[in-house]
Amino acid sequence: MDVKKIMVFTLSAIQSKYEVSRVKEEAKRMGIEVKHYLYNEMGFEFGCQGGKVFLGDEEVNFEQICGVWFRVAGTKSGKYISARNTLIEICKSKGVFCANSQSYLKWERMDKILQHGVFGLSGIPVVETRVFYKKEDVLKYNFEYPVICKHGFGFQGKSVVKLNNRKELESFIYSMEEKNLGLYLWQKFLAVGWDLRVVVVGGKAIGGMKRSAVGSEFRSNFSLGGKVEKWNLSSEEIFLAEKTAKVCGLDYGGVDIMKDRQGNNYILEINRACQYKGFEKATGINVAKRVVEMLVRDCK
Repeated sequence: MDVKKIMVFTLSAIQSKYEVSRVKEEAKRMGIEVKHYLYNEMGFEFGCQGGKVFLGDEEVNFEQICGVWFRVAGTKSGKYISARNTLIEICKSKGVFCANSQSYLKWERMDKILQHGVFGLSGIPVVETRVFYKKEDVLKYNFEYPVICKHGFGFQGKSVVKLNNRKELESFIYSMEEKNLGLYLWQKFLAVGWDLRVVVVGGKAIGGMKRSAVGSEFRSNFSLGGKVEKWNLSSEEIFLAEKTAKVCGLDYGGVDIMKDRQGNNYILEINRACQYKGFEKATGINVAKRVVEMLVRDCK
């Protein structure tokens, strides 16, 4: 093999623009070529001799590929999720490494509700959480206010709502169609104002970032203006992040940890395609280089 190649897939040219450009930058320094494709450029041919993958008009030569990195493939139809997993299966047959393949094949979509089920069954600590499918069950439940409500497929904190009292809860419930109720998680509010993002690469926690809410905003997400700074991970935090990643079949991802006032750790969620612009800025850790090293680690 003359030049090692990595394939990266995104939904659009601007999706994960920072992450893709940084991977290209670091790979170039290492003499590795990164080919960036959109999911809709994929095509397949199946027959008695197995499967072929096409990108545009060209068949993929897997002897030239060291690793594959997927960014979010979710659509309402799920067509690109199916395409991603088909490519993973073919890559497995060719001995090509795909980051997070175990997780993607076991859980095509891994929303927050499914995550909490997996966490609970694996002994991973989570904030007290309820899921309801009938409005009447929500209204008769004895919540401790404030209560947090978040969408199972939400991202960057945009779907997270804090309900401070019964009146706000009723207003929120009555504005929602009951058929959508089961998409939401209801959680105890931890009034600490910050959480941790741990980035895992190659199954190992490479560093931590503290995210703090600013002003009247209760959400700490960097994308919502949260303050970010480097956090020195404790041995317990490293163990918990790596255990969570392993349970979820992750080679790469972000693990979010929150603490209560007593310092107890809780896993909020995992992100299988986490962004890392804020993380690199806050910690000085070269995540992109670690990702490239992970993707070509077993390449011969």
